Amino acid sequence: MTCCLADYEGLDAETAANLALAVDEACTVLIGMSSPGAVLVLDEDPHARELTVRVSAACDSVHRDPGSTVLNGFSRRVLEALTEKAETFVDDTALGIALTVRRRWARA
Repeated sequence: MTCCLADYEGLDAETAANLALAVDEACTVLIGMSSPGAVLVLDEDPHARELTVRVSAACDSVHRDPGSTVLNGFSRRVLEALTEKAETFVDDTALGIALTVRRRWARA
């Protein structure tokens, strides 16, 4: 899925590989927190200079401050190393992680 998205968005190989690893890590975190039988949802939000991928899943209890709970320790370090920005969000009963990568040509 991530490879198809990266190809469609014209990301270079390094950015595409980093995005694939970041999405995998985000999914791993959310699977551990999701409700039984919950579905992982992946949305893309493309812009001229960057691409944001939002991964979310329904959780039994959505925390008021998800950032302090979901992205800590190793997972936070991995996501911050692979992306320009990694942050959590809450949509109704879903908890999610938004990952932003900059298009390589947009760095200049």
